[in-house]
Amino acid sequence: MSMVHPGMAQSGVAQSGIERADIAFEVNGAAVRVSVPPVRRLSQVLRDELRLTGTKVGCDAGDCGACTVLVDGDPVCACLVPAASVTGASVTTVEGLANGRLSALQASFLDHGAAQCGICTPGLLVAATALLERNPTPSEAETQDALGGVLCRCTGYRKIVAAVMQASRHMNGIDLRQPDVGHAVGASPIRLDGVPKVNGTEKFGGDSFPVDALSVLVVRSPHYHAGFAFGDLDAWVEAHPGIAGVFTAADIPGKNCFGVIGPFADQPALAEGFVRLRGEAVALVAGEREAILDLDLTDFPISWTELPHVLQPREAKADGAALIHQHRPANLLTSGYVERGDPEEALAGAAATVSGAIETSFVEHAYIEPEAGYAYMDGDTLVVVACTQAPYMDRDDTAKVLGLPVDKVRIVPTATGGGFGSKLDVSLQPLIGLVAMKTGRPAALAYTRNESMMSTTKRHPAEMKATIGADAEGRITGMVFEGDFNTGAYASWGPTVANRVPVHASGPYATPNYRATGYAIHT
Repeated sequence: MSMVHPGMAQSGVAQSGIERADIAFEVNGAAVRVSVPPVRRLSQVLRDELRLTGTKVGCDAGDCGACTVLVDGDPVCACLVPAASVTGASVTTVEGLANGRLSALQASFLDHGAAQCGICTPGLLVAATALLERNPTPSEAETQDALGGVLCRCTGYRKIVAAVMQASRHMNGIDLRQPDVGHAVGASPIRLDGVPKVNGTEKFGGDSFPVDALSVLVVRSPHYHAGFAFGDLDAWVEAHPGIAGVFTAADIPGKNCFGVIGPFADQPALAEGFVRLRGEAVALVAGEREAILDLDLTDFPISWTELPHVLQPREAKADGAALIHQHRPANLLTSGYVERGDPEEALAGAAATVSGAIETSFVEHAYIEPEAGYAYMDGDTLVVVACTQAPYMDRDDTAKVLGLPVDKVRIVPTATGGGFGSKLDVSLQPLIGLVAMKTGRPAALAYTRNESMMSTTKRHPAEMKATIGADAEGRITGMVFEGDFNTGAYASWGPTVANRVPVHASGPYATPNYRATGYAIHT
């Protein structure tokens, strides 16, 4: 059952044991003073204390550059800068680039379509601003060098580079008007959400957390396959000031199971007694923001019993392999099959045949914005505000897990900083929804980069083999294809992959004799 600290659910800011310092500096031309731990990241100070959410956080490791700001005119990754080090300095964020108007650079970004999802755009604009202040007409090589520390997953960089190089052409701004009715064909309008994406006002999943929201931490499995048991959760909560409660699978009021394809749904929102993947969620810790920021989970009362695991389809389908789901023999989730004509006869009579085997690794979708959002109760309706590619699927799965009618769950999509298919499945929606329901407080959660990479959907690793035959003129006469697709511990999009690959494996070529089989195998 839930472990809720009496008197904490409506408490004020928790008392933190971390020493604080008064730090004075300038942001976008205005003097500010904050009282924070000296080693608090500048990115957190800007976003959480000053509410300048135009500065984005993608990795907290200096890898993505989304948090780039100017400190005394020089671009730095704000996630790597301790707050104390900017004492007396001048900091410029995307909100301060043009004092409420559009700079020539921002106008050029709009004109070139250089802002797509928009999560990297503030970092790129800030880095480019530093370049243009030194060199108003940079070469392509100079531009690429200046922007090399900021990653983008949408554009391919060409439009961004062109926008920076041609910024000086936009000193008089840009025409933001849409084409007149009847004149849209052939026009090149500014994207409807372009302005907020270049001036830092667009709200992504982590940009509008309520100030009174409980922060949520997810306790995750460090093992691929393990049993677990909780210790004294009540005592642990009592020993940690500022913690409002711990929630486990026992607190879930609905069906603890979700999945994007209903008949195959098999994934618990919080694991029950054992885990099937490294990074699987087992418990939620909710508390005041400062208490959660300073929380060390090394003493969290959970014990693990590691169990054997298999990571490759060839191991999972071998005779005698333990079943990952008892109702799926040979660890086969499902298979897809397409057949036409007689491919064996066609291959036997072909003038030439070629055979090959291909292995692919899993692919991390690598969107710059990790999953983030908050949830709150509006009367008897649960509202979840989060980045997502699929609000209606989010609604249905969240309602099922939390035992609510679908008309009592409202999903409000924020701007989504990349997704590429991996933000179709639910992630944090039922988790923050559970905390909001149990505490009556808004609940907010932003995944770390590690959490995002270990717990969300990936492109399937594959082992594929094929033989293709052609006649003397080089026309394809037949093909046989077979592929094993590592669908992981849970179904997710495995049925789609297993069924769609056989449809597409022959490519765009007329193939009169064809057989293709795809297998989605649990690991």
